[in-house]
Amino acid sequence: MKLVQAFFMCFGMFTAIPCPWRPWNEDARDSMLVMLPGVGLVIGFVWLALAWLGRWLLPGISAALLAALPWLLTGFIHLDGYMDTCDAILSWRSLEKRLEILKDSHTGAYAVVGLMLLALFSYDAARTVTAQDPLNLRVLLFIPVVSRCGSALSVLSLKPIGHSQYSGMEGRTAQRLAVCAMWLVALALCALWLHGKAVVLLIETLAYAVAMAWAFRTLEGVSGDVAGFALSVSECVALAALAGMGR
Repeated sequence: MKLVQAFFMCFGMFTAIPCPWRPWNEDARDSMLVMLPGVGLVIGFVWLALAWLGRWLLPGISAALLAALPWLLTGFIHLDGYMDTCDAILSWRSLEKRLEILKDSHTGAYAVVGLMLLALFSYDAARTVTAQDPLNLRVLLFIPVVSRCGSALSVLSLKPIGHSQYSGMEGRTAQRLAVCAMWLVALALCALWLHGKAVVLLIETLAYAVAMAWAFRTLEGVSGDVAGFALSVSECVALAALAGMGR
């Protein structure tokens, strides 16, 4: 029951998908991050279903829909973290000032530039993907799982920034192993079901690691915003990898 509550707590916090039951049990809070890849699977399923529908019913805007759905389905929560992190790490200021910028709720120039670049690359990749075999879209089912495995593992393993809501929530070995197992299962299922498309998930994993390493080194810690930054970058790269594989 505790894990079920943790899943729906995580689902309610990190998605904008309507859900009639949104419990909160403080005792289940420590298990929320382990449920994050499962929430990613739900997001991937909805992303895939709506992308297929959009391809047939709204062909004129199917690429824009494909690119925007990950943001819409999560209520822009990870995109907000991406923009905040762009503002902080691209300011090239002292560590103290970067952390101050990260906490600032105002939108700076670097956040706007970062958002424009992310949107341009995502849309261009989506435009190519929508012109490919519709079966290629099945990879969308696994992309949010892998990105959230990265976020869960990062938060459970890396030193948190002092003001992070995850401070004090460093995970136990069992939790980290569970997340790694979910990543391996997603990779194996993609390899067996999609014949060669698993490389998209490997590229996504590498992109997440690079983005997280850059942000972590620059800010000397991890937070929800930093995890959202790496997640947004990795999903955009995965979409671009899928576009490149279908050429």
